[in-house]
Amino acid sequence: MNYKNIETVKRLDFDRLDTVVSERIGALRQLAQGMTETDVNDAICRDLILPCVYALAQFIKSVEIEEKHFGVEK
Repeated sequence: MNYKNIETVKRLDFDRLDTVVSERIGALRQLAQGMTETDVNDAICRDLILPCVYALAQFIKSVEIEEKHFGVEK
């Protein structure tokens, strides 16, 4: 049987993905922390920052890591 999805996942460059995502989160944080109260910045929060944070929260919720998977049980 051919498992195309598994083959695709094995080829993913998770190190690069980790780096790029971390860089973008850092940039988003800097943008958010430097914001002043203006209509444009409020729109940026509405259209960019909040949807991105929501997507990250959904990702975190769907990929739960239990300690027992790493040989340590709570």
